[in-house]
Amino acid sequence: MKIDYRSGNSIKTQIPLDYKEYLKRKEDKQQQQQQQQQSTQPTGAITYKRKDRLDEQFRQIFMKTGIVTQASGSCYLEIEKTKVLCSVYGPRATPKTELFETAKLNCELKYATFSSNKEKFDYLENTKEKDQSLIIYQSIIGSLRLDKYPKTVVDVYILVLNDDGDVLVSAITAASMALADAGVEMYDMVASCSAVCIKDATLINPTAQEETLTEGAGKILVSKMPSHNNITQLIQTGELNYNNVLESVNLCIDGSDKIYSIMKQNLIDSLLRQQKKDGDGNEINGITTNAADDQMEE
Repeated sequence: MKIDYRSGNSIKTQIPLDYKEYLKRKEDKQQQQQQQQQSTQPTGAITYKRKDRLDEQFRQIFMKTGIVTQASGSCYLEIEKTKVLCSVYGPRATPKTELFETAKLNCELKYATFSSNKEKFDYLENTKEKDQSLIIYQSIIGSLRLDKYPKTVVDVYILVLNDDGDVLVSAITAASMALADAGVEMYDMVASCSAVCIKDATLINPTAQEETLTEGAGKILVSKMPSHNNITQLIQTGELNYNNVLESVNLCIDGSDKIYSIMKQNLIDSLLRQQKKDGDGNEINGITTNAADDQMEE
């Protein structure tokens, strides 16, 4: 009679004799893993300091409306090397089968294939573009009076030409400017600002290099309607303590107010240019400056 020795083999298990000792070993192992992760992080992520500007200082900003003549409204925005172009089409009527009481807002953000050296973007929409499109939609939807345009659709298309950090801030600001240029009724324009935190330091308006160096650190994005003093979007990513959150939000609110002043002046200049083009050179409240060529270095 043959005996199957494999059937009687028991499963070998290792049960700790002392449960407290087992927990201690587990904690020590976790601490070793954390120390290894910290040692593999780039040293610049902690000791990084800006050379060309202060921590609370903006990069140079340029914006201009009416760039795309075929669109209802458009805005081209540069934050130093970050370049964004936004076009708005509508409000335009929808088929009779689609009936709704207020206008429908569609937002779509797309990265150009040449916009970034670190990431490759295809013609198909990826997850990053979908997520950022949703954030832009949530940021500007509260500023629009869509009830004034029933049974219509407003399409907002944003193309990122070059990504050097703060793409969402640029896209939200450009989208609000393009909607105002299209003549869509709004409660107020939306200005946006962001900041990253490294321990006790808070860097406003970060570049792509700073965003890469601070991966794992906290980041705050604020979108605001300054005239109504209402925040339309507040996003935090990463871990932040209370003091960092408070400082970052206050800096972003102040930064949004500064960007908003440029947006207002730019719209006035756009109207003055249009009047001059039509042959009517009347001034508005004595303002004749051209803020589209101004650059903010605050």
